[in-house]
Amino acid sequence: MCRPVAVHETVDGSKGNARLEVREAADTREVALTTSALSIGRAPECEIVLGAAWVAARHARLALVAGAHHVIAERGARVMLGGHEVVDAVLHDGDVVALRDPGTGAEITMVYRNPQASRIAPVHHFATPPGTPLLTIGRTSADIVLDQALVSRHHADLLWEDGHHVLRDMHSANGTFVNGVRVEGSRKLAPHDVVQIGTFRLTYDGDSLDSYDQRGAIRLDATAIERKIGDKQLLAPTTLSIEPCEFVAIVGGSGAGKSTLMTALCGFNRASAGRVTINGDDLYAGYDAYRSVIGYVPQDDILHHTLTVERALHHAAKLRLPADTTPGEIDVRIATVLDQVEMTDHSKKRIDQLSGGQRKRVSIACELLADPLLLFLDEPTSGLDPGLERKLMITLRKLADSGRTIVLITHATANIRMCDHIAFLAEGKLVYFGPPQQALQLFGAADFPDLYEEVEEPGKPDEWTARYGASLQHQKYVVERPARAPAMPSVEQRAENERRSKTFAQSRLRQLGILTRRYLELMFADRKNLALLLLQAPIIGVLLVLVSRGDGLTSGRIEAKKLIFMLATTGVWFGVINSAREICKEANVLRRERLAGLHAGPYVLSKLIVLTLLVMVQAALLIGVVAISTKLPASGVMMPASFEIYLTIVAAGVAGISLGLCVSAIASSPDKATSLIPIVLVPQVLFAGIMFGLKGPTAMISNLVSARAAVDAMSSIVDINNLSAPMFMAVEPQYAHSSSVLLAAWGMLLAQAVGYSVVAWLTLRRRR
Repeated sequence: MCRPVAVHETVDGSKGNARLEVREAADTREVALTTSALSIGRAPECEIVLGAAWVAARHARLALVAGAHHVIAERGARVMLGGHEVVDAVLHDGDVVALRDPGTGAEITMVYRNPQASRIAPVHHFATPPGTPLLTIGRTSADIVLDQALVSRHHADLLWEDGHHVLRDMHSANGTFVNGVRVEGSRKLAPHDVVQIGTFRLTYDGDSLDSYDQRGAIRLDATAIERKIGDKQLLAPTTLSIEPCEFVAIVGGSGAGKSTLMTALCGFNRASAGRVTINGDDLYAGYDAYRSVIGYVPQDDILHHTLTVERALHHAAKLRLPADTTPGEIDVRIATVLDQVEMTDHSKKRIDQLSGGQRKRVSIACELLADPLLLFLDEPTSGLDPGLERKLMITLRKLADSGRTIVLITHATANIRMCDHIAFLAEGKLVYFGPPQQALQLFGAADFPDLYEEVEEPGKPDEWTARYGASLQHQKYVVERPARAPAMPSVEQRAENERRSKTFAQSRLRQLGILTRRYLELMFADRKNLALLLLQAPIIGVLLVLVSRGDGLTSGRIEAKKLIFMLATTGVWFGVINSAREICKEANVLRRERLAGLHAGPYVLSKLIVLTLLVMVQAALLIGVVAISTKLPASGVMMPASFEIYLTIVAAGVAGISLGLCVSAIASSPDKATSLIPIVLVPQVLFAGIMFGLKGPTAMISNLVSARAAVDAMSSIVDINNLSAPMFMAVEPQYAHSSSVLLAAWGMLLAQAVGYSVVAWLTLRRRR
């Protein structure tokens, strides 16, 4: 067993600012650090004694060197810092030192706390000797290399002009900042200026730039946040603070308010009262600036199942990384995140061939592409067997150790001790926040299932809340912790927010290209569905040939109207059926991508482009089959009649696509979209102007019906008024064989396509 050490105990009995939080199995203790070296290991003579059998007798030591605490691994022992093995490393506030058993995955973590040792850790010292004409700064192939996704390949230049260094931004995607002010063009540097590029701070001292990386320095504070809908309170006023690199679990029974708390913390569904801050900055007020900082993995998968892991991540990377990221850099980034979640061996598999746990890890990898500092996961262990659950929790623990702050919701408690803290909710109230093991001690429970049982009893949440409010844990984690939060962000932090927010300012044209290529790939990946869609046209064409006369379009007006009506409505039906489920079926993917900066316009337009190509093929197959046994007019209004009929079917299909996308944007699920299809297709029959006469209000309604415009266009093309007809049938001016009638009908179809697309776009924008 570990040697018992009381909270705030110091090795020499004195109080100190620097301290080490030691977490081993059920034991959590805090050791104050002094100027003397402290040994860590299993041997009784060590100042910090660990009880695990796999720990070496003398595993590591802490020493104060040149005013900074170092963790030093003893010979043959493994010490991890930030997810990487180290021999001698400087510690900064919030650093997590891990001793991990390679056989079982068990680990002991030690969190270094020292407000005087900034989490902004030195990375490199770059010499900038006076007189050097030019030094380039960029992500790769530069004199000063800052290897991070937010840095452009050629980000900035450092020039020597008139005895001074001048910094020039090279039209970088995310900007160059000096002392928090964005550089427009060039700026002369003075000693002690702070240059900010990506997540790096470069301090200029006249003849060098010292680089600092702010990754891992995310602190999240919630102050009296609550959520109400009407008179119903979903979340009682809640205060908690999560420090950098912590792994926190939100736990509680069903309906306890876990998802409400998480979505309030990440800004997905905002609290109705209270305040959430990141490093002192209001999250809700500056949400756009923090979208790139936050990763969010919902319960449902956020990737397209018909793509391979590699291809799905490729498209996600194209959308989330800077425009100048090369294909090679994207490949490296994908390989890195797959390695982080241990999915490298499955990169070639389709996502629908993976197990539930593997899909969860791929979703996490997708979020890691943009290198988020704050990662939220909604029940990532749901449905996993105990082995997969443990493996996923170990993965998340490693991610936290490597510099990220992680918050997850979970019902599983078998591996909850891997977390630094838990937030236990009951009936929307926070009944505990602090280390997992201390919750058991406070409430006198043997294990976490006992806590779940007790919380179901009437009146228990209020009793627990009162007991926790009077505890030392409440004082330490709910009173003292928030008091250490910064009152407001630093100038550097605000500049960092603006710089990261620029990541999402990708051009809509670029997003359109990426989304169009992805949608094409998705369509070809689902070959069975594509085959069914393409087979619709020849099958319908054959059926039309069976019931119509060979001279149906040239011999008589009644027969021509029948065939024209079917061709026009079929074109609209193609479009509606092809598109009515295309948005709502990937609602989870779209929802996450919209949070990550995807514009609604390119998304809707990409659907319209690809589905238009599909309708063009369907229309060609339909008219081709019909033309085999049906005589088409030799000439149309302005072009060959067959081509004008083909264009009309395509135009009707495009209008139908837009109408279907509108339905899909409004519907909350594919099933609901399917139930809406008859509601939009039946009017195509009723108001086409063939089966029923249209006067007054019905004529006005018909202007919204694509089949009506398509019937007008085709009737004009075949010159239906000049076909033989019974004496009671009068000439119909709306079908005149003239370019004005044809162009007006085509214009109506185009206007409907634009109008319905705008409705779909506005619907998605409103859901943002």
